[in-house]
Amino acid sequence: MRHTPTAVILAAGPGSRLLPRTANTPKCLTEVGGQPILRYQIAALRQCGVENIVIVVGYLAEKIEAFVDPSVVLVENRDFATTNSSYSLWLARTHLGRGFLHLNSDLIFEPEVLRALLAAREENAVIVDRRVRPDSDMMKAEMKGRQILRMGKQLADNVAAEVVGPAKFGPSGADSIVRRLTALNAAGDRRSWAYSVFGELATELQLAGVDNPDRFWAEVDTTADARDADRRIPASLVKLAADYAAAPSLPTVSSRTAARDGFPTLAS
Repeated sequence: MRHTPTAVILAAGPGSRLLPRTANTPKCLTEVGGQPILRYQIAALRQCGVENIVIVVGYLAEKIEAFVDPSVVLVENRDFATTNSSYSLWLARTHLGRGFLHLNSDLIFEPEVLRALLAAREENAVIVDRRVRPDSDMMKAEMKGRQILRMGKQLADNVAAEVVGPAKFGPSGADSIVRRLTALNAAGDRRSWAYSVFGELATELQLAGVDNPDRFWAEVDTTADARDADRRIPASLVKLAADYAAAPSLPTVSSRTAARDGFPTLAS
């Protein structure tokens, strides 16, 4: 049986581009279609058989703690105001070793998107969309077939796709990422983007781009993004989140799991 990796959701940032919606609400709890973004993510993960979920929290962490069920591990980035996603991922490094799924907390997607990623033959892969929007600030990818050669927001030539996410990494890929994150932290660089690190390692990881199977996805980074996602989100996806809220399918746990190696979590 194939091992289902741990999902790591990065949700520490303040989401300042979503103000005023995020003035008193974490970005991941911003509502689209009447449901919080995080509920869409967890419902999709559970439907795809992903039981182990780690969330790196920071801004208004107590509200995320109150929202999630006790099976979800919380790792706290207390320096969220002065760091970026690569540092948040580094804080969760003890959870990455057997392979992991990487999700930014502002991404909404239908479960079929995650299924396509999990079913991909490649160990290290990320969902991409071949419909490249010139004015989008999404990460772009230069590709050869399915292989990603380069990733970056400033790519101008040979752009083949937008990098959507989620991403998955096997044990060897996770090891390479942790080593790079540790080196960045040792050098005092705590402000890099996680996807920038993935892009730097794309060739080493043999990172594959898995085409979005023509299903809904939305990055909710700005108020304009939120309005657009509200307009486009399928009713079936809203129902999935609502049904999950009414009757969540939870792994059996006795209490919140603590992060190890001295990484603080929020005690329940």
